[in-house]
Amino acid sequence: MNDRARAEEHLRVIRSLMERATIYRAISAPTALIGGLLAVATTFVIWWFDRSQAPGAPGLDNRLFAEIWLAILAVVLAINTFFVRQEALRDGRVLLSSGARLALRAIAPCLLIPAATTIWYFRNAEPIDQEILVAVWIAFYGLCLLATALFAPRSLVLLGWAFLLSGLLLIFWPKSFGADPRGLYPNFAMGATFGLYHLVYAVCVWASRQPDAREILAPE
Repeated sequence: MNDRARAEEHLRVIRSLMERATIYRAISAPTALIGGLLAVATTFVIWWFDRSQAPGAPGLDNRLFAEIWLAILAVVLAINTFFVRQEALRDGRVLLSSGARLALRAIAPCLLIPAATTIWYFRNAEPIDQEILVAVWIAFYGLCLLATALFAPRSLVLLGWAFLLSGLLLIFWPKSFGADPRGLYPNFAMGATFGLYHLVYAVCVWASRQPDAREILAPE
């Protein structure tokens, strides 16, 4: 590859990275807002259902707990796809552009362990396994965000670190079921991370219209 071809390839890669970062800045804030609201609402509904049960009655079925949260994930993914498609149509781009494919390739390896853990959970859904499942979901979601660190805004990278550290905290400091007889700790963890973290992120992104120096230099 000669110098000119190499320079053109570098420019193409930089352009695709900047394109993807623009999508993150424009799309992740509304998606985070909707996803955060859905997560908080889901946490409240599950808590309210458990509270309405008669004393001594079993709580929410372990498999149903996972099914509810996976359904919320599907809804948020559909909403995010809609936003990405609308942005692509306005800019005259294809939905799966080179930048989008680059992001998917970066994220894909981080999804293997959560997928395997979810399958394992449905085969062996016990209360203590719910804590493990939620910790894996939270930690590896953070890793998915961090996998895009080279071409995402710093705000998204910070969100990734918040999720990763929270997931590690859940793994190394699990709440005793003796202090949580109804087993609602995983539900509250989902609401605090996927709910409140996303809401804080959305507010911070909209409150800060101008990117900081690092976001300009780290190609956005």
